[in-house]
Amino acid sequence: MRAIDLEARVISAVDQLRAGQNVEHDLIECKRSWPQEKKARQLAGSLNRAGGDPVIYIIGIDEKTGAVHDVSDTDILDWWSQIVPQFDHTPPELVRHLNVQVGEGRDHVVALAVASDRAPYVVKTGSANPSLEVPMREGTGTRSARRDELLRMLIPAVRLPQVLVLHVGLRADYYPETPRGNEARVHVGGQMRLYVEHNDVNIVTLPAHGMRGRLTVGNEKFDIAVSPPQEEGSVPTGQTHFRFQRPSDGVVLRAPRAVPLGLTVAGIKLEHVRLFNSAAELKVDVALEVLHAKKSLRVQAVLNRDSDSNVGQQGVVDGVYTNSFSPGNWSFRHGISPFDD
Repeated sequence: MRAIDLEARVISAVDQLRAGQNVEHDLIECKRSWPQEKKARQLAGSLNRAGGDPVIYIIGIDEKTGAVHDVSDTDILDWWSQIVPQFDHTPPELVRHLNVQVGEGRDHVVALAVASDRAPYVVKTGSANPSLEVPMREGTGTRSARRDELLRMLIPAVRLPQVLVLHVGLRADYYPETPRGNEARVHVGGQMRLYVEHNDVNIVTLPAHGMRGRLTVGNEKFDIAVSPPQEEGSVPTGQTHFRFQRPSDGVVLRAPRAVPLGLTVAGIKLEHVRLFNSAAELKVDVALEVLHAKKSLRVQAVLNRDSDSNVGQQGVVDGVYTNSFSPGNWSFRHGISPFDD
């Protein structure tokens, strides 16, 4: 984990904590003071749950009030040397530690990133029977790991690659009832383009059945059907081949590359036309399952209304739209600021 990534995650967590939100989960712990040796069991439980991701400890902040406390009287390496002996044979690695300024003034906390890539981690219980335990974090508590959880830790896990959202575009279209009997309908769809920074030796597979999304418009939420790019096929026709495209089962990554994904919003009704007609921005959340990984890739983007939205004539008779038109276009582009000329 890079120092800048650790610093950013800590600052974000502290801001959420001070806003009254709960930030503690399996991968982040807030501590008012340095944990004692007996807390090694809790750390081991978080590491065994983390699935290869680092566990972050934020030392010197009250997890209830967000108040910062001075913890500079303890040397980090001295404290860590007391934690390590509580592990059996293979202790975790303290991969990063730094002071992080939070807010104005001199208030700062100590951020620690502990690697979990050598799970399962075993701790000494301090008693004769049993003398060793494999802990597992669950919610705010720690318990002994089950057999199935131990087996999952031994399955080689694929690391989640870094993902950059290059572009997202959505368009809403209204189609009125036709003389042939076709009912009026609204369609919202578009495309998301991601750059996946895959630099591992392992192949990364994103199965189509594990792709899903959510669209938020004001207080309304809609499911999004996410589809991978179509794959090409061919069949022999005499001395030539007939080429065609067919739905893909997913995306296979062997190197870094851009991946286009189709987006189709479900559950749009006629009464939602006014909602999209007035929406200045949309929020898109997409989750992509990664084969043999313990977590999904999660990406988010906030889309702003384009200047050429509301395309077409909006004829209305007795409260019913009579013409086809677009209630809006929305987009997000990486590196494009709304303040750019």
